[in-house]
Amino acid sequence: MFYRLLIFIAIISLTGCQGNREKVATPGDGQELVIEGQLENGEDQLVTLDLIGTTAFVPLDSVRCDAQGKFSFNVKTEGLNFYSLKHTEHGYITLIGRPGSHIKITGNAGALYPYQVRGSEDSDKVRELALRHKQVLDRLSKISADAQAMAGTPGYAEKKQVLNERFDSITNAFHRFSKEFIHQNTPSPALLIALYNQFGPGLPVFHPLTDLEIYQYVDSVLYLHYPENEAVRSLHSQLATALQQMRTEEGPVQLKPGDKAPDFVMETAEGEKFALTDLRGNYVLVQFWASWSKPSADENRFLREAVNKYADRNFRIVSISIDDNREDWLAAIGEGSSAWYHISDLLRWSSPVVDLYRVERIPANFLVDPAGTIIEKDIFGEEIIEEVHKYTEN
Repeated sequence: MFYRLLIFIAIISLTGCQGNREKVATPGDGQELVIEGQLENGEDQLVTLDLIGTTAFVPLDSVRCDAQGKFSFNVKTEGLNFYSLKHTEHGYITLIGRPGSHIKITGNAGALYPYQVRGSEDSDKVRELALRHKQVLDRLSKISADAQAMAGTPGYAEKKQVLNERFDSITNAFHRFSKEFIHQNTPSPALLIALYNQFGPGLPVFHPLTDLEIYQYVDSVLYLHYPENEAVRSLHSQLATALQQMRTEEGPVQLKPGDKAPDFVMETAEGEKFALTDLRGNYVLVQFWASWSKPSADENRFLREAVNKYADRNFRIVSISIDDNREDWLAAIGEGSSAWYHISDLLRWSSPVVDLYRVERIPANFLVDPAGTIIEKDIFGEEIIEEVHKYTEN
C-alpha cells in the first residue's frame, strides 16, 4: 500500500550511499545559485555537484580545488532544490539551494565531517541532522560488529538480547529526536530529509505504516510552502494515492475521542501562518466547513455564541474552510472574534488537512483538550454550548 512512499528514501537519505546517477545534466534557466567552499588539504581535490531528483542523482558539474583548496559552482535554477556535494568516498553533503543564494562550505578534504555551512539556514539544519544521524549510525555499526564478534561464544543468546535492546534504545531515541526536529524546524524543507532518513537499507526512521501522522504533517507543511518542488509534489501525490487505497481496501479509519489531534500548519484569512499547537493549553474546537455548505453556515451562530461565552475560559475555535475561492470564503466569514481563527489552503477536498482528520462530510468538528487530545467529535447546535461549558467550568 505504502511502498511507493519508500522509493524516494533511497535517493535522498543521508546514509552515505550515492544512489543512481543519470548521465545527462539538466541545468535550469532561472536565477543563479552560487556554491563555493574551501577544503583543508584540498589542493587538486575533485568535487562533484549533483541535483538530487526523486528517482536519480543528476550530475551538474565537477571541479578540482585550487592550491588553497577552494572550489565554486554556478548553477541556474528556477526554484528550491536539493543538491549533493561530494568530495570524499565516504558520503556526500546534502545542500538545499534557492535561486539567488550564495552557499559557502568549509571542511576537510579527507573526511566528510565536520563541515560548516554559511548562507543557507536550511542546509545548516541538514548539517545538524546529518551529524546526529552519523553518530547514531556509528553506534549501530558498533553493535553489529560486537554481535558478529561474539557469535558462537558461550551465553551468546543472552548477550545478543542485550545488544538488541541497546539497538532498540538508540533507534527509538533517534526516532524521537527526528520527530522533534520536524516540529521545531517547520517549515524548512530540511523536514523532508528527516522524514526520509534510514538506519540502513530497508529500515527507515519513519515508516508510513506506523508513522502515517508524521508523513501527513510534513506533507501539509511542505505542500503549503513549496508546492512547485518535485520531491514535495511526489510526497503529496504518493501519500494521497496511498490514503485512497487504504480507504478502498480497509474502509476509512476515523479519528475518535482519545486520539491525539494531528498538528498542521496553514494560512489564516489575514495571511499569517498558523499551527494547531499554537493553541496548546486551550480547549479548541476544530471545525471543517465551507461557504457553499448551508448546514455549515447554520452552525456558525452556535459557534459564535460559544466563543463569546467561553473565550475567557481558555476556549478557542479554528474553522478550516473547504473552499477554493478566496473571495467566497472571506465573504462567508463575516464578523469574527479574536478567539476565532479562520484558515484555509483553498484546495477544497484536496487539502492535506482533510486527509489528516479523515473528514468525509461537512460540517465536521473535533473538540480538543489543552493537552492536544480529542475529547469530543461532531457535536452540533446547542450541544456545542453544553459540552464547552462542561469542560471549561472548572
